[in-house]
Amino acid sequence: MRAFLPPLLALALLSAWAAPALRLQGEVEGPLVLTTPNLVVEGKGAVLRGKGGHTLSLLAPGIRVRGLKVVGAGPEEDFFEPHAALYLRGCEGCLLEDVTVEGAPTAVRVEDSPGAAILGLKAQGLGQSPGVLVYGSPGARVEGGWLRGYMDAIYVEYSPGMRIVGNRLEDNGRYGFHVMFSWQVEVAGNESRDNGIGNAVMHGAENRIGENRLYGHKSPVGYGLLVQDEQGTEVRGNLFAENTLGLVLMDATRVRVAGNRFQENGTALRITREKGGNSAQVEGNAFWGNLYDLLVDDPLAKARVVGNRYDRASSLPVPHLPTGSFALLLARQPELSLLALSPGVILWEAAEAQVPGLRLVALADPQAAPVAWEARFGGLWAFLGLLGGVLWWWRRG
Repeated sequence: MRAFLPPLLALALLSAWAAPALRLQGEVEGPLVLTTPNLVVEGKGAVLRGKGGHTLSLLAPGIRVRGLKVVGAGPEEDFFEPHAALYLRGCEGCLLEDVTVEGAPTAVRVEDSPGAAILGLKAQGLGQSPGVLVYGSPGARVEGGWLRGYMDAIYVEYSPGMRIVGNRLEDNGRYGFHVMFSWQVEVAGNESRDNGIGNAVMHGAENRIGENRLYGHKSPVGYGLLVQDEQGTEVRGNLFAENTLGLVLMDATRVRVAGNRFQENGTALRITREKGGNSAQVEGNAFWGNLYDLLVDDPLAKARVVGNRYDRASSLPVPHLPTGSFALLLARQPELSLLALSPGVILWEAAEAQVPGLRLVALADPQAAPVAWEARFGGLWAFLGLLGGVLWWWRRG
């Protein structure tokens, strides 16, 4: 039987074979403006240097840029309209892959480019603008990048269905990731650490924040994550460690906080208000080594706290109170934190845990359990394992 190709497949293969290509080599002087749809730009080993404005502008659908290093852009550092090493506008389905950026206010600025993908970006910023700025681009993706030294590493507005996955975001002036006015955004598997304030998801709905490592945000207002004015958002399976505040819910309704680990934060979970009216389901989380596990500073809040594990919980099947009246007082007068570990406050909290006030009873966890013994002493087990390995090696030798 004679082989044949279906007409649509044949057309697709012909289009791929005929796709225009541009090969950059050595040192190339910018700026460059590309307006050819589906252009393939191969830049491995090449350096594109900018002298002003956007260094490389992609202004047509389907353009792909691979392996290019871009140095310089500017000088405009306005947070919302900065000059960028790579500027995408009307670039639906465009792809940036394994691009490196140095010396530009913003690494990548994306506008009105649905489905644009930024994969494996490595970028060092100048401190005043976002590393990746995405505006009005549904379904865009930023994955596998490493961004440091920006005001916000990744800043997003009006881009529903976006994915921010597997990035390393560190030492930025304000936020690692900062998502605004968007819904059904997935933020997963990122490591965000040592940023000036932390990370934030604000003024959106049904966003999913999962399996991230958010730690080292220790400024007076530092937090692992702020969820503000959100509806139906889920925070699941994250690590919040060594932050002044682990997770902050502010004016957030129908939020689910599940399966997270809060470790060695000042306050692990704070529910607070600007306008008031929080509602949250807090279940299946682990609280270990925090100064305070839960602080609710919103009289209108509806927080259901159930089935969590605590390092202070009794092994008996009795409700555990993860907060206290001193914690509420501390929310209004932070300067009292100096007294948090004083003998008087410790006795106060111990007594209150036995006979909590009526308001605090609603925050008790009726299905509390102690943190697993191995979790409390994981460092000891690691040391003993290492010591045993050394002794085994010594005896064998």
